[in-house]
Amino acid sequence: MTGAMAVAAGLSRGRRSSTALVAATLAAAACAATTGTGTSSGGSTSAGGAVVLSALPLGDGKISTAPQVGYIDSCVTSFHGMGASAAGPWIGDGGTFDFTAKVVVEGDVSWPNASFAVSTDAGTTLVSGNDLPDHATGVFPIAATDPAHQYDQNPNHIGAQDLALALPANPTVAATPSCLNEGPIGVLLTGAYLYDGLDALGRDALAHEIQDRCQGHPDISSSYHYHTLTTCLADPGTGHSNLLGFALDGFGIYGNRGVDGGALTNADLDACHGHTHVIEWNGQSLSMYHYHATYEYPYSLGCYRGTPIATGK
Repeated sequence: MTGAMAVAAGLSRGRRSSTALVAATLAAAACAATTGTGTSSGGSTSAGGAVVLSALPLGDGKISTAPQVGYIDSCVTSFHGMGASAAGPWIGDGGTFDFTAKVVVEGDVSWPNASFAVSTDAGTTLVSGNDLPDHATGVFPIAATDPAHQYDQNPNHIGAQDLALALPANPTVAATPSCLNEGPIGVLLTGAYLYDGLDALGRDALAHEIQDRCQGHPDISSSYHYHTLTTCLADPGTGHSNLLGFALDGFGIYGNRGVDGGALTNADLDACHGHTHVIEWNGQSLSMYHYHATYEYPYSLGCYRGTPIATGK
């Protein structure tokens, strides 16, 4: 295990379950989001052009059938299933929502049997674990006594999964980008799955669904997952963000800071929510495509720029 992979392993195992630390991380994120240098393609922005967490542009309706900046190119043609039962007061009338005012699922459940490892072997990045995060979660199913229950009655439990991914260690850009399926689109270094930014009803999942303090929750398969980059995964430093996960096509997912340390927005990235420049990868400095997770919908991937593997989920 070398370079970026060693950094990945070091980041992934630190437990960050304290509510105080999560609050501090969110405060730091809010500061970064409102002082970044990126330019926004829509929604409420600060004077400096960065997205404001108290007025994030709502992603509802931003689903496409082809790659488009600020949209999710979804393979799903018909959305159905469970979702939040009521819109929360944090969703405004002007096409924005206040992330800082959103209710979260209560609880502080630790997962001492969480397992996660990343290694490289013969041109393959091997990612294994059980999808249990290295941070505390809320209590699921959402209890009737939890204030979150009036908006979302998620009845699902969190359970261990067989997470085993064999990703290309040297991924290449495909001739044509491809759409995102439901379910996992990658994995973060907390050890848990990343899904796209849509809920089961095709809405902006971050705005509508109720997650815990780390922006995670389980689905019907008991898979704990995020629809955005979790605030419970540290991204220290002032320059380009660190490697924080892997997409199913093998490309890295980095945090919201660009090469100058400023917060990125959709206008800085392509339709798949990434770009190409020199990064550290497998112990080398390479000019390479990579994704960024941002505060602006679609939050992570908008499509696959490489060729994704199948997960069986």
